[in-house]
Amino acid sequence: MARSGREPTIKDIAKAAGVSVSTVSHVLNEYGDISEDTEQRVREVMKELNYHPSALARRLVRKRSYILQLLLFSVEGLRHPFFYEVICGISAETEKAGYDLVLSIKDVRDKKWRDSLKRCYESRSEGIFVMGTLPGPEVPEEIESSQIPALFIDIPFEGARATYVTSDNIGGAMTATRHLISLGHTCIGLINGHVISPISNQRLSGYKQALEMHGIPFDAGLVHPGDFTEEGGGEVTARLLKDYPNMTAVFAGSDIMAIGAMKAIRAAGLKIPDDIAVIGFDDIEFASYVRPALSTVKQEGEVMGKKAARELLKLIRYPDRKPCKQVLSTELVIRESCGGCKVYHQGGGVQVVSGV
Repeated sequence: MARSGREPTIKDIAKAAGVSVSTVSHVLNEYGDISEDTEQRVREVMKELNYHPSALARRLVRKRSYILQLLLFSVEGLRHPFFYEVICGISAETEKAGYDLVLSIKDVRDKKWRDSLKRCYESRSEGIFVMGTLPGPEVPEEIESSQIPALFIDIPFEGARATYVTSDNIGGAMTATRHLISLGHTCIGLINGHVISPISNQRLSGYKQALEMHGIPFDAGLVHPGDFTEEGGGEVTARLLKDYPNMTAVFAGSDIMAIGAMKAIRAAGLKIPDDIAVIGFDDIEFASYVRPALSTVKQEGEVMGKKAARELLKLIRYPDRKPCKQVLSTELVIRESCGGCKVYHQGGGVQVVSGV
């Protein structure tokens, strides 16, 4: 055993376990050439002696950094609940795999985003996650040119070492819009995200397709960007209420914007859903807390993060592996903000929740 007052070494571990120093080293570096019984005995001794291997030494031996970079381009950063959910999912998987996750948050309006990429290269990051609204179309190409495996979240980009994970934004937006139409609404305002955001364009497409399916003419004046912020949602709603006094429903491209819309509707002296129905997108935790409880399109942020992490780790471990994109299904969650629902039922991609 190690002498009292000093940290145990691998020699102490080897002696106590009755194996060679080389065997202990192979266990620590996970070479996979040691029998299960021997590995278990070595790890039990490590635990008994309170031995903690140096992460730095492990990285030096393997000539790897075990660092992953996450670039988040957003005005609100981690204050946006959906981003937080995704990052929790990513963190859970990367930590399990023994990686450190370095988070870099850049305002979408910040033109110095290349500084973050430079730091990523300098730290020898083994992989990059990218999410949010990109400051320019050249970002994905520049990341791919670095040859570092990259995983884009809600940004449709594919390359030799890059792919993406997203939700069915077109289908989700179609479902939300058709739900409002089924309740009798024909003048439906759309609070979209960013004009340059791929997911915003997809949700706009779903909205337009739903209108077309029901023979309702598309009116571009009913569509405005809310920048995925509560303030933006409120400002757009106030403008729509003024310009379209016959508007009876609002579809917001995020729950945060929907909450802003609800505040603006109440400020105008109108009732939800009696005067104006509201539906969102994301199903963040706050959606069930607001009153009336917000109907929305659910996308699994944490699940998306976990799937993104697993795919990026595969790209790192297997350099010749072909990247695989993933499109996750969405679900309509009906609460109180659209009215017209009195019972609870779940199935077929729809949840109806009353009395939340």
